[in-house]
Amino acid sequence: MFNSLRLGIMGLLFVAMAGSLSAQSSGPRQYIMFGLGMQFDLAQLGGTITKDGLDSGRPVTNAAGAPTGGQQTAIYAENTLISLKRTTGGAIGAKTSGAMTGGNINIGYEREGIFGINSLFWRINGNYTTKIMGGETSSTVMGYKWLDQEWNYTAVTIPTYIGVKLYNAANDTAIYVGGGVNYFKGGWSVAGTINSPGLEMLTAGLGSNGGPLLGAGGGALLGDAPNPGPAKENSKFGASGFGFNWIVGAQTKVAEKGHLFFELETILSAGMGVAGTTSVGGAQALAPWVAYPVVVGGQTYRVGYKLEI
Repeated sequence: MFNSLRLGIMGLLFVAMAGSLSAQSSGPRQYIMFGLGMQFDLAQLGGTITKDGLDSGRPVTNAAGAPTGGQQTAIYAENTLISLKRTTGGAIGAKTSGAMTGGNINIGYEREGIFGINSLFWRINGNYTTKIMGGETSSTVMGYKWLDQEWNYTAVTIPTYIGVKLYNAANDTAIYVGGGVNYFKGGWSVAGTINSPGLEMLTAGLGSNGGPLLGAGGGALLGDAPNPGPAKENSKFGASGFGFNWIVGAQTKVAEKGHLFFELETILSAGMGVAGTTSVGGAQALAPWVAYPVVVGGQTYRVGYKLEI
């Protein structure tokens, strides 16, 4: 990440020197801007959702009631469920949707002309991102739904930029790069229900030594599922603070005072989130309080319109 940041800064300085030689003679311009974008693998939870599960400690006690610690048993990775579906010929069903994908709404103000150089610009934006697809996982046993978990994400970022534009005066088209800092506030949540008693009852006696094939009590295929399981649990992890950002884009004039633009925006923002569980099963399967990183940043691919004012 820091290598990418260093390369981005070096590229910005190089283009700034070149841009100072190609400054416009028409004077500085101002814009208001509106954009729509897509961000993939929200919160960088794609690996957690599809193959890792949520790696978090939980309170576990031995027969004497002494705490011993242990790993959470509330989040099931999608590859485990898909494997069970194939292994059992569909008797254990799995409905998966992979990592979360987000939609982004962007508004902002931009002004060209810094230190008397028209090719330099500064900008401030407001971005809102929310999940629009992915992050939904469920599983059934012989048609009975025992697992239902859903991930969600929302975030607001306010990035500021100083950058440089290289204009082609013939068609009023420019490419631009910029870097700066941002304020961020956002996070993700995981909600759902695990019906462990029903799961254990449906597969009783089908596992090794007369135990259940799935569920609590040492299920042969899913291990020791939580009992009681989380019921309508909704754990929310949030973070806020300041981070870095950079942007690469292009704009072209499509009307007397209008420009169409395309850009790739990278936001580097993250913090540690702490969530409280809301059900007895959730507290036992996860922990009463769960800490996990919250990555608010990422890369957004955006198209939009700049209106000269």
